[in-house]
Formats: sequence, structure tokens, C-alpha cells
Amino acid sequence: MKITRTHVSLFMAASLFSSYTHAVDINTGDYDALPAGTNLAMVYLQYSEANDFYQQGKRQDGYLRTEMSITRLIHYTEIGGMLVDPQILIPYGSVRGASVNGQSLGNATGFGDPIVGATFWVVNQPQAGYVGRYVGITPLLTLPLGNYDRHKAMNIGENRYKLDLQLGWVEPLYKQFSLELLQDSVFYGHNTDAGAGNQTLKQHPTYEVQTNLRYDFNRTQKMALGYAIYTGGRQHLDGDYNQTKTASQQARLEYQQLFAGHFQVSTQLIHDFDVKSGYKKDTGLNLRLLYLF
Repeated sequence: MKITRTHVSLFMAASLFSSYTHAVDINTGDYDALPAGTNLAMVYLQYSEANDFYQQGKRQDGYLRTEMSITRLIHYTEIGGMLVDPQILIPYGSVRGASVNGQSLGNATGFGDPIVGATFWVVNQPQAGYVGRYVGITPLLTLPLGNYDRHKAMNIGENRYKLDLQLGWVEPLYKQFSLELLQDSVFYGHNTDAGAGNQTLKQHPTYEVQTNLRYDFNRTQKMALGYAIYTGGRQHLDGDYNQTKTASQQARLEYQQLFAGHFQVSTQLIHDFDVKSGYKKDTGLNLRLLYLF
């Protein structure tokens, strides 16, 4: 079946929200290993607004506002002498006012696809430098259980499995400075109920490389200046390339404050630049509330 230009535009926009959140973003300090027996309960509150839409590097008029919350529960334990942290993430949120070239794509509200996984620390040296030296591997499996309706242009759920393989490395530099190198590889299952006629969406893997220059003022306060680049992710609908792929760069500034040894607030500002495909986030604010027990 040949896809018309209208179908391409509609489906491309329908898939963009999912593509834009293709990886589980990493906050500074996420790969600092905590003692076995520790538990974390976190709530992420994410807001972003985009006023530009790009297709193959060409700017078009567009708008997208997203408001998401993610509940994340983590437990640290040891398995065979290795530190491991089984975890689950449950997203919920809304997409509002989505449009491309004046064409409304509607709204979406509901639960996203839950994610389960764990980090396995292959290097755990808390005495190295000020914060320690750590290397962790994190497989995360996304389950297609979120709200999805193929008749809608925008969806919170994706109706497909995803495997996100993360690698995190924390390396002490000088005194309270450290470098965080983080990499994501996301592999996608097929969405067999996509488009307007039970079509099949296939997507190539997407990749993210993120780096943070981190400074710990003390044991309760830290700041990080980060940069991330996203690439890959060509999408095909029933074998036809739908002009959608992942290609963008992002700058991040994050500050974290720990209160009373148990409650942490993390604030992160983000800005997209050099977007080749998809919505460009002019303004993004990520707030994370963490309770350690």
C-alpha cells in the first residue's frame, strides 16, 4: 500500500511523542551505587513546550505541550556479590495542542507503558575520589500496557515492546569534580496496529550519548552541566519510510539538594538545538522528588 503525503504527515506526528521519549533519561548521580537494602521512591514531573516542528531538517510550524509524571520505585540488593537494583517505572501524563502546519493532531491523556528493569554494577568503588567510581549496566523493558488508540493521531502508549540498554560510568576528575558518561541503545518491537488500516510500524534502534560535568558542593548539594545527542530510529510503515527518525541535540543544567538525609529535590532545565526530525523543545523543566529509606 502506498502512503499518501497526508497519511505520512499524520502518522509521523502520531509517532513523534513516543519517539521523543525513546529513552529513560538519566539524572546526575543515578549511577552512584547505594548500599544494599536501600529503597528509593521517586516522582518525576516533566513539562515541555515546543513551537517548531522539523522534517528532514526543514522547519515547519508546529506546537506541542507535554505534561508527564513518572512514579519510580527502586530497591538495592546483592545477587552473587554484585549490587543490583530492581525497579519499576509507571508513566502518566498528557499531550496538549499538538499541531503541524496549522493542522490539529488532538490531545492525549492517560497511562504510558510501564517499564521494568535493574542496574548491575560491574564496578563499585565508593572510596575512589569524592563521589566514587562506578560502572553500571541497566536493561529496561517497556511493556505495551499504556493507553493506545490507533484511531488517534497522538498517543501516550506505544503498543509495542522496547528494550533500553543503558551503560553508565562515573569517573572522579579533580577534588569534587567528576565526569558522567552515559549511553542508551533502544531496540523496538513492532506495532502491528498502527496507522489507518492495521498497518505495521517498524523502527530501527535509537541511540543516545549523554555526558555530565558534575560538581558536588558537599554531600547534600550537587550541580551538573550536561549534553546529549540522539540519533537513529528510522521508522517504516508497512515497509515505506515515513520520513521520521531521531536526530537532535540537547543541553541540560541540573541542581540537586538533599534535605534531612532522606528527601531530595532535583531540578533540570533542558533546551533542544540542531533538531533534524520532530518537535524542538524550546523550554523544558524536569522536577524529580526522591525519598530514600
